[in-house]
Amino acid sequence: MPDDTPTPTPLRFFRACLLILGGIVALWLALELLAQFWGWIVLISVIVLVLCVGVALYRYWWGRRF
Repeated sequence: MPDDTPTPTPLRFFRACLLILGGIVALWLALELLAQFWGWIVLISVIVLVLCVGVALYRYWWGRRF
């Protein structure tokens, strides 16, 4: 049977601060990981973009022939 008494405000504030701190740490770790691989991510994105544009141009060119 759950207790229906409200959580004290200082405890709620402390939990909110811990959640914010955890979010900051998670964001910092994500940015550190991204900083290590951003060159590869950009390279793969450029390759995918070139392939998509190439396919679109090929389909446009092929469609005009018929």
